[in-house]
Amino acid sequence: MTSPAPAARHPHAPRGRDIHEAGRTATPLELLFDLTFVVGVALAAAQLHHAEGAHHVLAALPGFLLAFFAIWWAWM
Repeated sequence: MTSPAPAARHPHAPRGRDIHEAGRTATPLELLFDLTFVVGVALAAAQLHHAEGAHHVLAALPGFLLAFFAIWWAWM
């Protein structure tokens, strides 16, 4: 009976990107991630704009602020 092969190991642990790296560009995944937050803020702003047109700004403002800061907190 043979023993199972050892699990493959990465030669080095993954590390974050250096912000001072020359020619650093955003990856497509980073851009998609940012775009989802832009869409979230745009939807919250559209709902606030709709409430403004119906003269219900004071009722909609707390919801907008809550959504905006929740999205912003998740993005940071």
